[in-house]
Amino acid sequence: MAFLQDIVKIGAKSIAANVLPPELFDEHASLAEVKVLFSTFVRVVEIENHSYCNRICSFCPNAFLDRRSAVHLLDGRLFERILSDLKSINYSNRLVWSRYHEPLADASIFDRLETARKQLPSAKLVLVSNGDYLNRETVRRLEAVPVDRMFLDLYLPEGKERDPEQIAIETEKFSKRTGLLLRARAAFEYDCMGSGVQITMGIPLYGPSNISTRGGLIDVSQLRTFQRRSVCFNPLHSVVIDFNGKGMLCCQVRSDAPQHRDAIIGDLSRAGYSIFDLYRDSASARGGLLRPGPKEGVCRTCTISNVGPDRLARREPFATLLSGSALVKRAVRRLASSKTHA
Repeated sequence: MAFLQDIVKIGAKSIAANVLPPELFDEHASLAEVKVLFSTFVRVVEIENHSYCNRICSFCPNAFLDRRSAVHLLDGRLFERILSDLKSINYSNRLVWSRYHEPLADASIFDRLETARKQLPSAKLVLVSNGDYLNRETVRRLEAVPVDRMFLDLYLPEGKERDPEQIAIETEKFSKRTGLLLRARAAFEYDCMGSGVQITMGIPLYGPSNISTRGGLIDVSQLRTFQRRSVCFNPLHSVVIDFNGKGMLCCQVRSDAPQHRDAIIGDLSRAGYSIFDLYRDSASARGGLLRPGPKEGVCRTCTISNVGPDRLARREPFATLLSGSALVKRAVRRLASSKTHA
């Protein structure tokens, strides 16, 4: 039964890739068209509030790219412009503070969360954090916004990630510091009870089966000869902005890595350049990642959502045929209308 369900999901996604509006792959689409596409398809806008991270983890490029010597804030005027752009389409999906920084490491996050909540009352505000700066006071301030969701990682000493004694020590320290009670939801995963914010926490353990090469920055011996062929929907559903205003191909790549220069899609710090310009400028990358065939550059060794060679690919003759279908056109229009007026 599970196998049949997987087949159905794969088939549905394959059809979805082939009925996507051609404007999604047109770098000359009008901004009016792009706003409708953005409102319809983007599920996540992911940003960095600043550059700093307090940890150096072996599985993260922060181990060799400097994110500790200084705190570079996302320009306040740029942040306001991002919110203004999103407000113009009544954005109601996730606005996530994550990437390669620790969002709670700088106190400016609280004012910016409050501003985002006022400007985007229907958006889901989300933080991804290592929890090091979380305490009773920061929990209270996040509740006051209110933040909708927090995802925490509790990092244990290397080699101790599955040690019951170490886990008991660290989880007790976390509960005392934050006032949150931990309730097991799965192996090494917890619901953090006692807050108005929905908070979950995991204890990560990275190995060959789940580590990412981060666009080729992390050497994973098992993936040195790996060649991705699977399509990727990330540039369709997500928009990613670094602390310096650079818009990136996806959440795996970063503008402060020289090897990822080609993964910079646009620069929001440019006068007159909006988040919708950024989404339009992703058109070529979006098309390339949905076409069949090997994926190159920063995508070559990526195993994120690796569902198998070409299974979900967009094939232009089929897509052109489907796009002319009145039934498909009506379905896309209904989806766009429901998202735009939500």
